[in-house]
Order: sequence, then structure tokens, then C-alpha cells
Amino acid sequence: MKMFEEFYQKYAQEEQEVIVLIRKCIGAGHHERGFLDMIATILGMVFCDTDEICIHKGRLRWPVSEEESHGEKGWWRFQKGQICRLKVRRLLDGYVPEHTTAEQFNSWAVTQVVETSVSCPRLEHVWNEYMKPVCIEEEVLGTLQLNRDLDCLEGEVSWRGEEVCLTLEVDPDDEETWDAVRGIARQFMADCEKRDKAMREFAAGELTVLANEWQAEDNDLKDADPVTEEAFARRIALSELSIGCEGDFTAYYNDDDMFWGHVVEVCGTLDHGAERANIAG
Repeated sequence: MKMFEEFYQKYAQEEQEVIVLIRKCIGAGHHERGFLDMIATILGMVFCDTDEICIHKGRLRWPVSEEESHGEKGWWRFQKGQICRLKVRRLLDGYVPEHTTAEQFNSWAVTQVVETSVSCPRLEHVWNEYMKPVCIEEEVLGTLQLNRDLDCLEGEVSWRGEEVCLTLEVDPDDEETWDAVRGIARQFMADCEKRDKAMREFAAGELTVLANEWQAEDNDLKDADPVTEEAFARRIALSELSIGCEGDFTAYYNDDDMFWGHVVEVCGTLDHGAERANIAG
């Protein structure tokens, strides 16, 4: 289509036929020309003309109209673990981010789906290895399991005597990020009493006025005593903690129905503590 010409100008004219292993479809960006730029990640590909195999992550991109995005040309074009034969064009060097190379960035435009499902033992082996469970046993953090789809380590941890969900954001292919974020989480846990008090008080300072506004809208509670900051801090209860490998965190608190079941989020960093609070969900 003519509206897609600008999209394909960023890619080489030469088409290559490849067999690819799909990791997942991750999103769609809105182009100023009025179409969507779909993105799927891959774990490897085989070049059909040379039989050369390339085993590292990459991206497939293709343009679709708004109407097509929810059909077989859009979000449902490729599925997790799918091995298919495609015609693709490599991203031109001038559009590759400065910090990497075309080979490392490994980005391709899809021009044709030749076969939606093919047999490729080498890529099937890659998928089988990718899907093997990975568990880490931690004295402080307990059992953590790698979630490759969400790029995180997941588990449960005892927080002031209560079990809460723990999510540690990582690069699944870089174990140094696993070590880094676990170290940060251990520091966070070592000071949980002080951190919990600080996060509760920060959330109360930011959101108590809003809680009273919501209470005034509730016919069953509009005549109740106003919520104080002390009461707010006491009523919320931590349910989940998410920590990134740069030291950033988000703590999710149950709201005790002050916001009709929404979640109270407290965000900040290990070094600076809580920096912002809001309601979500």
C-alpha cells in the first residue's frame, strides 16, 4: 500500500527468505501516516539461502492499518513459539541505534509470510532450552522463578510477618542483572520496618486529602469521621513489591476500600526512598 512506502524506505531493497522462531508479539506504535508499526520479538533465525543459523534476539516489524491490527495481519499474525518461513528486509545501517550494530540490533521488516508453520529442529531445540524452568533459592528472598515473558524474577517474601509478591526486573539473558537486583532486594528487605513506615507515611501525606474526597462521594460513608494521615498509614497493607536492577521500586498497597478497591502505588529508589504516590487499578 502507498501509505506504507515510508515505513519500508528504512529497510534494504533486497529480500531474504528466513525461518524464524517467534518469542512474542510485543506491541504496536502509531505512525504519523495513520498506520500501526507492529513489533514481534524473535529468538533466532535460519537464512534459507546459506543455511546459516543466527541465535540471538531480534525484532520483526510490519505496518498495518488500524482495521487490520486486530486481525490475522496484526496482533495475531505471530504466536509465542511459532516457527515460520518469511521474506524479510534488513534495517538499513543509518537507522540502527548508535550504541549497537545492524547484526546486534537484528531488526527486519516482514514483507511476506511464506509458510506459517515449518519444522526446524535447530530452532525447536532453542525453544525447548528457552522454556526450561529456572529457579533460584535465596536465603533472604526465598524461591525465585524466572518469567521470561515479563522479564522478571518472581516469588513471595515475608514482609513484616506477611507474605507479599516480589517481582525483580531483569534481563533474562544477562545473569549479571539477576545478581544486581537480588542484591538490591536484600538491602531493601534488611531495612523493611523503616522502609515500610516511610512508605506508608509518604502515601498518607500525598493521598489522605484524596481519600476524604472519595469518602464524601460514598453515601454510606459521607457522614463518617474524616480519614486522618495516621489512620491512612495504618489502614493500607503491602501486597506486592517490584524492584528494578537500577534500584527503583514500586510498592503496591491494598487500599482498605478508601479508594473503592483501587491499589495505592508508592514509587521511589533505594537511595532516595519514596518519591511519588498515586492510585491505580
